[in-house]
Amino acid sequence: MSAERGPEAPSGRDHLLRNWTAIVAFAVIALLAFAALGAEVVERETSALDLGVRAWVHTHQSPALSTFLQTVSTYGSVTPLAFVAIAGALYLVYRRRYLVALPVLVAPALGVVAYLTLKNMFARARPSALAYAVEGTYSFPSAHATSSSAICCTLAYVFWREHLVNDTIALLFGVGVPLIVGFSRLYLDVHWTTDVLGGWSAGVLVAALSAALYNSIRHLQARRQPTGELK
Repeated sequence: MSAERGPEAPSGRDHLLRNWTAIVAFAVIALLAFAALGAEVVERETSALDLGVRAWVHTHQSPALSTFLQTVSTYGSVTPLAFVAIAGALYLVYRRRYLVALPVLVAPALGVVAYLTLKNMFARARPSALAYAVEGTYSFPSAHATSSSAICCTLAYVFWREHLVNDTIALLFGVGVPLIVGFSRLYLDVHWTTDVLGGWSAGVLVAALSAALYNSIRHLQARRQPTGELK
């Protein structure tokens, strides 16, 4: 009696289907989340959540944490993160993965277009007059939250798919960095909670579009190399 055969390795087509399914799912969830938040902001029905979180943050202030989160906010802003994306793209080029560097560069550009367009569309005031004077832009969605999630999620996905980082590092970078950057904006009282949630949603949508571009590039490369296997 012959021994049972183990499960067969998934084919390149199976990998492709799973990757596209995950990307579409994240894109749809992010889009629905942003639409729901945007509707609440327009109808001014977010005050309970925004004021509740703001009051909680105000009762948990400390000089050390304020200093730390100010540093996080400074280095987690749009320009430093854009340089991180550029550095990531240059590293991919150095590793001769020229085309897959493109989604890494697209993410910050799409993120900037997204938050600038949406800020002017919603024209929401910041939590305090001082915050508006310092930041100089509207509040919804948070530029920090949008850019950090767009850039970090895209970098984490591309580097993970290229086997340049493991699962843990990809998860910590793609999820952990946007979370702490977004929280820093709440703690420093320059954004409402829904601004940050909206920014994360918009950023994840941008990252999903960038991941879709990556998958398309990889698929084209695989078709040119019939004997290669999709990762």
